[in-house]
Amino acid sequence: MYKVKANDHLGRAATFACGTADQALEKTWELARRGFKEILVIDPKGQESSAAAFERAMDLE
Repeated sequence: MYKVKANDHLGRAATFACGTADQALEKTWELARRGFKEILVIDPKGQESSAAAFERAMDLE
């Protein structure tokens, strides 16, 4: 399972569970549109990356 962590415009932390890498990528885009900041993706192995780095990694696959 992938997890997406982000802070809303008031600085409150939120975590979202995603079943696949594609779902996690979609969630990062959605959160960015909604004004969330500091968006991080945690993969099933526990490795954490920024939304931008995760998107670049997905483009390489």
